[in-house]
Amino acid sequence: MGSVIKRDGKKQTFMPGKIRKAVDLSAKDAGLNPGKRKELIRDVAEPVIRHYKNKRVRASVLRKSLIGRLDRRAKSVSAAWRRHDRKKRK
Repeated sequence: MGSVIKRDGKKQTFMPGKIRKAVDLSAKDAGLNPGKRKELIRDVAEPVIRHYKNKRVRASVLRKSLIGRLDRRAKSVSAAWRRHDRKKRK
């Protein structure tokens, strides 16, 4: 299993469920129905998970990869993700 390097340099085990949950919650905040949310997880989160699951990756790289895919696939969801990020960083 891979690992994620946080901003402070700490390592954390790569957890695919956290990625799925983040995409799902952003999609829910954007008003997508459960079927569309599952489709978005399949089309956006799963490829990122497959790519990084056995690698060491910085959290910022993982985030950029997900947001880039969301920008191309569902702008309203990427906007919801960014709103959540801004609230979290305050």
